[in-house]
Amino acid sequence: MKYSILKTAFAAMLFIASSEASAQFKTTFPLPKTVAHGTLSNGMQYFIMHNEWPKNRADFYFVQNVGAILENDDQDGLAHFLEHMAFNGTEHFKGKGIINMLEKQGVSFGKDINAYTAYDETVYNLSNVPADNRVLLDSCMYVLHDWSGSLLLADNEIEAERGVIREEWRTRRNADYRAGEKIDKTVFEGSKYAKRNVIGDLNVINNFKYQVLRDYYKKWYQPQNQAVIIVGDIDVTLIEKRVKEIFGSIPTPKNITKREYEKIPVHKENRYVLATDKELQRSGISLSYTKPKPMVQDDTEMKNSMNESLAMQMMNTRFNEYIINNETAGLSFGIGDDNLSRLDSKVSLHVTPKKGKFLEAFSEAYREFERAIQNGFTQQELDRLKTKMRSSYDNRLANKDKIGNAYWAEQLQLYFLEANPIMTVEEEHNWINSFLDKVTLEQINAAFKALKTQENLVLSISAPEDATTKFPEENEYWNAIKTLSNTKLEPYKEEELTASLVTDQLTAKAIAKTSDVKAFANAKQYTLANGAKVIIYPTTLSNDQILFSAYSPGGNSLVEWQDLPSAQLAASLAAYSGLGNYKYTDLKKKINGKTVSLSPYIGGLYEGFNGSSNKESLTTLLQLTYLYFQHPRFDESTFDKLKEQYQNKLNNAQNNNEKVLSDTISLLNSNYSKRDWLLTQDFIKAFDLNKIKKFYTERFSNASDFTFLFVGTISDKDIALINTYLGSIPSTQKVENYVDHKIFMKSGTTEKTIIRTMDTPKTTVYLHLENQDVAYTKKNKILSYVISEWLTKRYLETIREEEGGSYGVQVGADLSQSPTPLFSLEINFDCNPDKADTLVKIVHDELARIQNENIPANMLEDIKQSILKNYQEQIKENSYWLNSLTSYLRNNEAPLDTALLKSTLNTITPKEVKEFTANALKKSNSVQVLMKAK
Repeated sequence: MKYSILKTAFAAMLFIASSEASAQFKTTFPLPKTVAHGTLSNGMQYFIMHNEWPKNRADFYFVQNVGAILENDDQDGLAHFLEHMAFNGTEHFKGKGIINMLEKQGVSFGKDINAYTAYDETVYNLSNVPADNRVLLDSCMYVLHDWSGSLLLADNEIEAERGVIREEWRTRRNADYRAGEKIDKTVFEGSKYAKRNVIGDLNVINNFKYQVLRDYYKKWYQPQNQAVIIVGDIDVTLIEKRVKEIFGSIPTPKNITKREYEKIPVHKENRYVLATDKELQRSGISLSYTKPKPMVQDDTEMKNSMNESLAMQMMNTRFNEYIINNETAGLSFGIGDDNLSRLDSKVSLHVTPKKGKFLEAFSEAYREFERAIQNGFTQQELDRLKTKMRSSYDNRLANKDKIGNAYWAEQLQLYFLEANPIMTVEEEHNWINSFLDKVTLEQINAAFKALKTQENLVLSISAPEDATTKFPEENEYWNAIKTLSNTKLEPYKEEELTASLVTDQLTAKAIAKTSDVKAFANAKQYTLANGAKVIIYPTTLSNDQILFSAYSPGGNSLVEWQDLPSAQLAASLAAYSGLGNYKYTDLKKKINGKTVSLSPYIGGLYEGFNGSSNKESLTTLLQLTYLYFQHPRFDESTFDKLKEQYQNKLNNAQNNNEKVLSDTISLLNSNYSKRDWLLTQDFIKAFDLNKIKKFYTERFSNASDFTFLFVGTISDKDIALINTYLGSIPSTQKVENYVDHKIFMKSGTTEKTIIRTMDTPKTTVYLHLENQDVAYTKKNKILSYVISEWLTKRYLETIREEEGGSYGVQVGADLSQSPTPLFSLEINFDCNPDKADTLVKIVHDELARIQNENIPANMLEDIKQSILKNYQEQIKENSYWLNSLTSYLRNNEAPLDTALLKSTLNTITPKEVKEFTANALKKSNSVQVLMKAK
């Protein structure tokens, strides 16, 4: 589900478009003046908007107001099939011409070139297109032009795509999908939605006549159902002129089919569905009902929708607090409003029960829901939420020029499809603050109370298929609802929070040393009196963003293997126990309204923190960091809950094929190292609260071993504040480093086949190669990426396109530096069991081929362009510079600049790629795992 501007800050916001069967959706909110909008004589609409984030990039979206719901029974799945065919030959781009043309400009298939099909729409996108190339911009518009009505739909291409669709069907048809499909038939009962699932009927996919697909295309892919959306660093006037010329030439169809809309009927009676699957790993309960979306979206509807959204957010906050602070039968509770169809949304109460505690967990959740229905929310709850929202929108306004093209394109898409209002960031900020000024607790409580209904309810249960589980009878749930509804419940209560976050008396110490960070202009390193190192790196990439990280060498590598389970739980327990005088839920309340996040971590080689804040919340970020060092909490109740979470992951684990596969791969990749703990009962039994406390305290007891990094809207003037908190952390003279335990796969070739029972038979192929003798250099790291891209393109051509044997082959190659240099190449995919042997042979044949043949010069050039384009996009983000700074400080790895990257890429030749590939692969060890159906 995609959201309009006002919904981005809160996930529970209603999908508020207005709509009407066989009618235009309406909104009283005009489009922003920054959007050029028009309707061509053929009925096609266009939306064009100038936006400079990222700089010199443009996104092209082509939105079809048609989807799977418009298929006839003999076309079941063809809306999605047609989406695939859009990349297999058009009037101006034969064969793979679209992909080939764009990849020469660094625009990558899958990452930047993509599409999706839903029940009610089909959307194509070309993203992150270089905007300084007028010819390329024109070419992108011609791609969209061809998608409108000029697909070739050649017989041979249709035939080849059948296999790809079959394998996508096979890959997606997991336990969650199967259970969801059964539930959807009840939710959608009485409508055509109950008969469609987008990917379609395999009998249709395998056997439809070519003309049936062409008929669907001709009937529905018509200009009056289409919109062109172009957002980016572009000249709007020029692009609008070209849109009118290119798309205005598309003729108006002689036979226009009116787009009708399918309504989900309201059922007076309540319904129940139990969906079990022997491969499911966790259970879920949902109590839901459908409701129509508003016909017209005006200011009143916006306020009504916002009232419901605020109420749902407060309810979810209560649910979270209840789960954390009580012994419960449930693992999680939640309420939300989800998009269901073009005309309907679905309000749902979601419950994740512990094993075997279905009715108990449902009753707990419904009781808290009913408590809020009867008594409403408190003024304190509403005031906190208002503060949080104001802060969020203030921060959004401060960073308005860093909102990406994709965001605006998606909002324009929703405006076209459902008349969802769009506002500028300033308009949005003004509207939300005006709303928050006037909205009352009584209005919020009334909106929440109106969410309760006694009819048209669907109670759905999903659970592992287990002969030992006794499921509650349907009437037990309905009786629980009735009983709780008739029980007078006490109002929600909370304690007032008055204590300061940090109660210690802190004073700034002297700065021991100041120096430049040579490879980063304007970066300064400060060594504090306690030995801690602080790096301040100011950037202008964001108006108000500070990214923060800290690291110290050691991590889990310093723990004996027997204690690794406890060590791996330590950071999570500290994070969810709260800090200082505040338990976790109270801490969240205390820092409410602050733009700050902070999480401790203990990894394999390092421990530290990752966090962020804006300028105003920097003090809070530092206070939290200080408390994690000096006053962490290790609540026993939180410890027990974390154990329960792990225990829940083991439910039905013996029937979970993905876990069996991942466990096998993990053991083989580590050559059965004792340090490679799998999630088993033994892992959970090894948790020890005292060991967790001891290990965490050891890792976070010595400030002199830590380096703290600040990147973004930060300056040297902030060092005094930073020093007050970080300089007050105790230190010792102890110097530590991580231990390299030399965990690698077994030398030579290791192969294993797993035979499993499967509802949907498939073979999963996993191949991993690694080589410890490849020197780490920037150039070799780039060459590793070239290998992965070369293989990706080869497998796309051979395994997906020629064989139709897999929906897609994932290839990833990397050259890591720590703890020792290691080249790694992983290949994995699902496939048709009948073709598995053939496809595995192709995988190895291609590996042999790239060691003995030069990469085609044009392909190498395309990959180079992609690397350069990705780099130019990444360097505009503070996160890139934080990572680069970390690599430099840890490993003395100098950062790239554009000139150095270009010169490095220019030196890479096809011959050098082949030599590197042969060196990396011929001496590699390998693990190959096949998981097959019985």
